[in-house]
Amino acid sequence: MSNNLTTTLILPLIVSALAGGAAGYFAAGTQGKLAPGGTTEISASDVRTAILSRPEMVEEAFYALQEKRRVEEQATKRAAMGNASDALYGSKLDPVIGPDDAPFVMVEFFDYNCGFCKIASKWLKASLAENPGKIKIVMKDFPILEGRSNGSRLASAAAWAARLQGEEKYAAFHFALMDSRGGFDDKRIDEIAGGVGLDVARMRADMKTHKQSFEALMNENFALAAQLGIDGTPAFIIGDTFISGANTEKLQSLLDAAIKDAG
Repeated sequence: MSNNLTTTLILPLIVSALAGGAAGYFAAGTQGKLAPGGTTEISASDVRTAILSRPEMVEEAFYALQEKRRVEEQATKRAAMGNASDALYGSKLDPVIGPDDAPFVMVEFFDYNCGFCKIASKWLKASLAENPGKIKIVMKDFPILEGRSNGSRLASAAAWAARLQGEEKYAAFHFALMDSRGGFDDKRIDEIAGGVGLDVARMRADMKTHKQSFEALMNENFALAAQLGIDGTPAFIIGDTFISGANTEKLQSLLDAAIKDAG
């Protein structure tokens, strides 16, 4: 283990040990020195002795630190989501699946080449079919894999143009792209678009006509993701809850709760 890593791990553990396990150790019989103000001054050797006497303190402190940071991160994200409410839900450029009065409203940041997005997509597609009219999804194209996978941004541009042919056509194309494997090029995208009944010529024309608007949307989405601390896909926002990854169990529990609350 490097010195830097040792310092990174051990320093917070010592602080935690002083506050918890070591305090108990000294209370059990080992005396520290009184510092000015009546507090107990504990030496590094005393801490070492305490940790060696109960080494499980190290593991306890490590997991306590992880949980503390998780709670702090969630609080930071909730505050950021509140500040970004208009950008999350109010953009007229985002494709939307589902009615405005749906009891369950979700924002999804996704990349068409993301394997975990494809897993979550299967759950989304099934949930929409099982709960008609009860789910609204604000689709945030976030082709973060561009440059590592083939055609992430091109697939987003095509799907975004396809939304102009109606929500049903967009949804069919979106899920067909998610079901596809192996990346995208123009030929593959046109095949998928034609397969779901899109007017491919119109889609291509709309991609050219609205190219600047699409690029502006990409800039907005990447800036919003940075503001929210989103650096991977899929990422979901439901109310003040942030979910990273294809955690379909958590998504299902939130969906069930929203439908139940709506009566």
